[in-house]
Amino acid sequence: MARFYIPVEIERRVRKDAQNRCGYCLSPQRLEIEHIIPIAKGGSNDESNLWLACPICNRYKSDKITNIDSEKGEIVKLFNPRTQIWSEHFSWTKYGL
Repeated sequence: MARFYIPVEIERRVRKDAQNRCGYCLSPQRLEIEHIIPIAKGGSNDESNLWLACPICNRYKSDKITNIDSEKGEIVKLFNPRTQIWSEHFSWTKYGL
């Protein structure tokens, strides 16, 4: 995986906007700056394309921008933590997400 330089001030703003939580599981654990639309899929290093993800969510998401909805069996765009509301897409149960 290639590393891209993210200016410190942009990283600070992303961390503040994300409230120092993973955009996918809300974990406050060790967080990484991730590209919402991966560089490999045409994404950029623009602040609007950056968010926080825990290592597990970041590796699972990898360079995907779509996945199969397990309930409908349809291909759907992945959740965008910058533009979508977490609670409208996910909920915690005693078994996890």
